[in-house]
Formats: sequence, C-alpha cells, structure tokens
Amino acid sequence: MSRSKARAVWAAVAGGAALAGTIVAGGVVLASADEDLGDGWIREPAGAKTPALADRQPSQGEVMAELTAAATTAGLTSDTTSRAEEGELADCIAAWTGDGPVGDSHLAALETALNERGWQVTARRGEPVPAVALTSGSWRLEFTNGGLVDTLSLVATRSGRTCQDAFRRAEATRGPRG
Repeated sequence: MSRSKARAVWAAVAGGAALAGTIVAGGVVLASADEDLGDGWIREPAGAKTPALADRQPSQGEVMAELTAAATTAGLTSDTTSRAEEGELADCIAAWTGDGPVGDSHLAALETALNERGWQVTARRGEPVPAVALTSGSWRLEFTNGGLVDTLSLVATRSGRTCQDAFRRAEATRGPRG
C-alpha cells in the first residue's frame, strides 16, 4: 500500500475507532438520534428492524469479499495497486480503495448494496469530507469519497480485545510520519 493510502487508511481507522467508541460502549448507545457526535458525525436513528446478519462474526476474508461485491454492484472500479494489510492487523482491517472519487448515484448504490449484505448505517458526516459509518457483526465500516488521496475508500475494522490491542501496538510503533 502506498504511504499516502496507508495514511488515509490509518486516518479512517482512527476516525472509525473514535466513532465506534463514541456510539457504543458495552452495547449501550451513548448518543441520541440526530446528535452530533463530534467532528461532524451525526448518528442515524436505529432502524425498525435489526439486520438478519447483525449477530454474525464474519472473517476478514468474508468482509473483504462483501466490500468488493458491493463496490462491483455499485459500478465502482478498484485501484489494483492497493495491498492487503499484513502482520498482526491482517485479521483486523479490510480495506477497498477505488480508482478515484465517485458521484452521488454510485455512493447511494454502494450504500444500498452494503445494506443488502447486512451492513447497517450508524452515522453520517457531511464536511469536510462526507463519510458514512456502518456496522456488521463485530465489524465497523467507514467509507469516504475524497479526503487525503481524493478517492473512494472503504475501511472496515474489527472490534474486540485482540484487534484493539493490535491497533494500539501498531499506533505506538508507526511513529509520527506513519
């Protein structure tokens, strides 16, 4: 993964971790509907139904396949130069990177495709870079259109003690320049 893309992934991971920590602690929702969660994130009201796949614990490979399938369904093209995360974080991050920014119709199609695969929208952010946060089982997904590398990025991170510890160690060792 290129350095700028790696920074974008880390920025999304940090933002997603902060968002996930703000929304849910021990399964309890800490923000009310339409509440600004900081940094421009607005929590989505919970849907009337829980997705059928909400209790599942998909593997990193399954999440990666879902992201790729949803992006393909939405008519998006991936950046073939992206590499998968390696080492201790390999099972904790699933990232898909597009080949550039996309239009609103593609984003709507992507969100629909993800919903059909069991992902549920939990929050949205408008500015400075619009983003959507979703969950599926133990995974939290954030997608942005633009940002540091001016491209569509889907970054899913797994919650749980093992991955939290791995993220902490990786953050401590990556240094000030990523």
